[in-house]
Amino acid sequence: MMAMMLIAAATTFAGDSDALKAILKAKTYADAEQLLKTNLSQLANDEEKAAAYNKLVDLAMDAFNGEDNKRLLQQPFDSKVLYANAYNALVNAIECDKYDQLPNAKGKIKPRYHNKNQERLNTVRIAVINGGVEYINNQDNKNAYDYFMLYLNSAKSSLFAGSDIIKTDANLGLASYYAGRAAILSEEYGKATAAFDEALNDTSAEIRDEAFRLKLYAMNNNQKTAADSAKYVADLKEMMVKYPHNDKVFGALGDALLQQEKTDELTALCNANPDQPLAGIYIGMIAMNDKKYEEAIAAFSKITPDHPSYLQVVFNRAVCKLNVAGEFQEKYANKNTGAMTPQNEAKFKELLNDARVDFETVRELDPDQNTVRWVVLLRNIYYNLGDEAKYKELENM
Repeated sequence: MMAMMLIAAATTFAGDSDALKAILKAKTYADAEQLLKTNLSQLANDEEKAAAYNKLVDLAMDAFNGEDNKRLLQQPFDSKVLYANAYNALVNAIECDKYDQLPNAKGKIKPRYHNKNQERLNTVRIAVINGGVEYINNQDNKNAYDYFMLYLNSAKSSLFAGSDIIKTDANLGLASYYAGRAAILSEEYGKATAAFDEALNDTSAEIRDEAFRLKLYAMNNNQKTAADSAKYVADLKEMMVKYPHNDKVFGALGDALLQQEKTDELTALCNANPDQPLAGIYIGMIAMNDKKYEEAIAAFSKITPDHPSYLQVVFNRAVCKLNVAGEFQEKYANKNTGAMTPQNEAKFKELLNDARVDFETVRELDPDQNTVRWVVLLRNIYYNLGDEAKYKELENM
């Protein structure tokens, strides 16, 4: 019986390539990794590749468990070593599973490592996300991004996709948010744009809102060419289809269309989304730019004081009202003397007073002109109204 067992064992390894044998004999992760990189093309088939990558998983897991045991025993441990081995174990387990799931020479799919790796790598995934947290806290944004993205990508890999582990994973949105945030801090806006997708559907409203804001910020900052700008608008339109009631997406698309002077498209967008608070603002801005001041005033007047952009809206409306007064003066004032009939003079001052009310509201909301420059315009209104005291009050501002 012993002789037969020895022969069987020899037969088992007789078919292994020299490249695989060398990898399986490696004692350290670094040695095995180097051998695999050098000899990957020399491995006989997908089964050998799966075995080789699984050897890297074994070595990384041994190193991870050794460091983790120190942590559990409250002994000094190296968190970077712990997290690096967790990262290596998960990366190679995913790669192992890719080959492990392929048909063998007989056309059969018989994974050898899938179940074991899925079970033991579940704990390692937690270490990977913890590693991301440590790196982002230490402002190492590149490593933070890599760790959070590995956590996310592992959920989509054949090793974990569709498993109960992923179905009950409450950390995916958080990892997505921090991966995107780390990419932004590294000014890698293209990476950030893609990273936030999972966070857009997180159960936490706070994470969702912040993820939308930062994703749109990254998309906007990723524009470098005319082609990028066209893609930006196209991507925003796709997001509008997916998230039709999201104010941030609507606002980003509206701003982009306004900036690119695509007023017909912007008008159509606003007409298709009349319940969007920003729709009235955009309609007003289009009319204002076309010098249709009465239409603009009507649109701006529909915006309520609780809107985040109310200050800018009131300022725009005030400017439109001042322009209406200016047009009236130009039409009815004597071309030589500038004088008007008493009736027209009264109407002119009525229009100025209407603008004054809005400018004074702007003054209350933005007394230091941090957002809009209102002083010169309001001072000129006081001058034309003959209010010398208020004119002098603003003279030195």
